[in-house]
Amino acid sequence: MSTFDIEFAAVTDIGKIREKNEDNVLISSDLGLGVVADGMGGHSAGEIASSIAVSVLAETIRKINTGALKIPDTFLPKLAPTERKLLMAANLSNAAIYSTAQSSDIYKMMGTTLTGVLFDKDCAIAVHVGDSRIYLYRDNKIIQITTDHSLAMEHVRRGLLSKADADKSKIQNVLTRAMGIKKNIEFDLLKFPIKAGDVLVLCSDGLYKGLTEQAIGEILNKEKDLPIVKLCKHLVRVSNERDGQDNISAVVIKILPPKKLSFAQRVRQIFSLHK
Repeated sequence: MSTFDIEFAAVTDIGKIREKNEDNVLISSDLGLGVVADGMGGHSAGEIASSIAVSVLAETIRKINTGALKIPDTFLPKLAPTERKLLMAANLSNAAIYSTAQSSDIYKMMGTTLTGVLFDKDCAIAVHVGDSRIYLYRDNKIIQITTDHSLAMEHVRRGLLSKADADKSKIQNVLTRAMGIKKNIEFDLLKFPIKAGDVLVLCSDGLYKGLTEQAIGEILNKEKDLPIVKLCKHLVRVSNERDGQDNISAVVIKILPPKKLSFAQRVRQIFSLHK
């Protein structure tokens, strides 16, 4: 688990025009996990895909933590334990979505993005596929940690579009990678140090369609003293007011200094460790 005290909040909203919400969010303070998934596919396929993504990811991490599931020795042995755990959980999530997609014509086109972060001591480990994003707000500056797996971002990399134009482009919704489409997919795995005062925002594309990176940074700066749930709701509400053409989801995570324990709490903690 993390060296820091970490606060989590999650909000998802259907937006102004969609008939259903195909996004799913999950936060777990005991696992040190935050996840956003943005589903796609006709009928209810999108919401089922994103639901499987977040639930299987969390369930697998929990099973590995408790010893109910063992990571095979041959699975990416060169990676650190937390990285192996997160990637194995993501792979099992993808396999669950893929097998559901193969089971019925209704679900054949189902897929989902997945962007999750797991904390370990003084680091964050992120797993990512698709065009949901992680932003890191630190020292009054905001940066996008993840890379979008979208046709628009391919055009940005080739110098055919600016990043600002890409976010407004019609091809922005065309994904080059997503869960559930293939039996085996490549996830981005990112590891970065965290420090007290950091704020992470995980979001579906619905959020950044209504709020530019700069606008998200300005809200985090202006509203930094808001309780975390209100801050998360505020980001989603402002994005919905400005755009709202898609489902909007956000997970906000605040990194706080470790809580100082009282003498009685320390005694209880020591006692519980020696039971």
